Amino acid sequence: MFANIPPLTFSSPPLSGFYQHGGVSISTFVSWISEICYISENCALYPCQPNNNRDIGGPALDSSSALEIQPGRYVIRSPKSAQVCVFLTSDLPRPRTYSVDFTHSPHDSTNFVTRVRNRDKRCCITGHLVAGGDFTGFEAAHIYPLSAADIQGFLCSSTEHRMFDDYAIAVNPDDNYRIYDFVGRDPNRTPHGKIFYRDVNQPQIYLPSPDLLRDHFRQCILRYVKGAGEGNDHRKPFDPDLNLGAGRFNLESGGWWSSPEGKKQLEAELAERLYRTSEKHLRMSATEFARYSLLEH
Repeated sequence: MFANIPPLTFSSPPLSGFYQHGGVSISTFVSWISEICYISENCALYPCQPNNNRDIGGPALDSSSALEIQPGRYVIRSPKSAQVCVFLTSDLPRPRTYSVDFTHSPHDSTNFVTRVRNRDKRCCITGHLVAGGDFTGFEAAHIYPLSAADIQGFLCSSTEHRMFDDYAIAVNPDDNYRIYDFVGRDPNRTPHGKIFYRDVNQPQIYLPSPDLLRDHFRQCILRYVKGAGEGNDHRKPFDPDLNLGAGRFNLESGGWWSSPEGKKQLEAELAERLYRTSEKHLRMSATEFARYSLLEH
């Protein structure tokens, strides 16, 4: 993935960037910069000269403009074009696992997967409908890591589920639930610009929480907009197909799992498995209690 809009300071590597699929305004991008940068003075975004990544090549952009920001390189300067000090925040995206729908139990109509299937009946990202009750290729995606107490989610295809869990796509509840794609990909394949499906006839309490979607959107900014738009701090991306292969957690010294990023991912993986185990035991306890009550009667 590469960014086609990377802003810079006078003497630093790119501070931020993203892939413009279309529709991202100047004001939106400026707001993203404010999420990942600390700037102690007034500043403005200027286009760079075509053959120079540091020199100003035009007037400052209007930070409140709804016009689409054009692909290119930009530099952050003061309103009078002087150099400014810009610092990246220390915030990093929250590690998470690939949340496949292992919580499903076909005999429990109240569980997460069944509720999501009955409510959505389609991929909420692409809009593709479930045909004839066949949910092959459709998965229940969790908005927040599974170890969180507030379990909410939506139905989507397995591919879009992976994109969502990788922080590559997000839903912006403050922009009419518009879907943003932060990764450069085939224009015919990206869900960028689509509107996230929500059944407006459902009570608000039964719909995906806008606060959780907003939090997920911020994680995507930290993951793919901070830095050069290629994944912050150039971390090796976590790939469950490789890093959770036949060898599972390889904690051998010097391996990826022993790195700071690997240790954070290990914590997320263990937290998820502990949650799954405790949830399973709770369901078993409830079943045994119900069976015992029936025997008493």
